[in-house]
Amino acid sequence: MVGRRTLEFAVGIVAAAVVSGGLSLYVAMPYALAVGLAAGTPSLIRTSTRLDRDAYDAAKSSTEQVVDGALAAGATAAVGLGGGYAVLSAGITGPVASAVAAAVGVFAGQATFYARNREHLG
Repeated sequence: MVGRRTLEFAVGIVAAAVVSGGLSLYVAMPYALAVGLAAGTPSLIRTSTRLDRDAYDAAKSSTEQVVDGALAAGATAAVGLGGGYAVLSAGITGPVASAVAAAVGVFAGQATFYARNREHLG
């Protein structure tokens, strides 16, 4: 059976893809992609709840914790919007392209957070 943590990780990716892909049927892809990335971002917060808070707080200052969140959000935006730009530049449009770009962006944010904090994840 799939664990809760894996499901929480997947929910953000799926949410970003569904919102972005669905919305791109009605608005221009860049707008749909931006909203899709925002929809998937709460999964980054859920990801951070897996932390051993005591160990994390002891190891990182409040500034370092803010940097962790900012890097994860920045990676989400940069990779998602970069992916959207790449598919639009290649002439690919539509809901699938938007969904894939948003999902990859949210995955990048989660991966960035995991990479910086893997020793504190429970």
